[in-house]
Amino acid sequence: MEEVYHCLICRQPMRSTNEIIPCFYCGKREKADYTCPDGHYVCEECRLATPEEIVKKTCEASMEVDPLKIAFKLMSHPAVPMHGPVHHYLVACILLAALRNATKFKAVGATFEDALRRGKLIPFGSCGSLGVCGAAAGVGIAVSIFTGATVMSDKERSLAMQAVAEALRNIAEIGGPRCCKASTFTAIITGAKFFKNLEASIQIPEKPRFCSFASVNEDCLRERCPYFG
Repeated sequence: MEEVYHCLICRQPMRSTNEIIPCFYCGKREKADYTCPDGHYVCEECRLATPEEIVKKTCEASMEVDPLKIAFKLMSHPAVPMHGPVHHYLVACILLAALRNATKFKAVGATFEDALRRGKLIPFGSCGSLGVCGAAAGVGIAVSIFTGATVMSDKERSLAMQAVAEALRNIAEIGGPRCCKASTFTAIITGAKFFKNLEASIQIPEKPRFCSFASVNEDCLRERCPYFG
């Protein structure tokens, strides 16, 4: 009996093909051996990528102006777990990618490397141990890089801290044990709205489509979560 492969993105059965298809993550076009009914294809490099690699590759290649769509794309990759510190730099990189695509802001490879480096400084479980959710700090990283803030800056430094404060408040209002997905959605929405104050508008809905991670989160708040459906 022939083995059935399932799509990495939507889990539908794959079919054989010899078409030239762009990679769902990095956009590289190449001849594919398999694709799903919806045309998803993931190149070998992206299939085997680490969390850092897939975040950087996807954000560098994306032309999407809605950061939540980039978030759902990255969260569908098996290297991105339900919870974990990947979400700290994921928020920063996604916001910077959307800003580049929607404005004249220039985000290149070095920009995302800087965001990754800063995000990795935030310890695992910082929401409980320090009272600072890493996803909220990711908003501050994006604002800091966008404005060029340093410890000696005046307005720029204050803006980065204000962005984190707003994201933290919105995440804290959800309550319950940590959910990195809900925190990430909230941080991204907060960040996108905050950037409008900086005359850098990002296209974004009021909230993302209903979360698809409830079944793999043992601590899901379900009806108490604004993204549950």
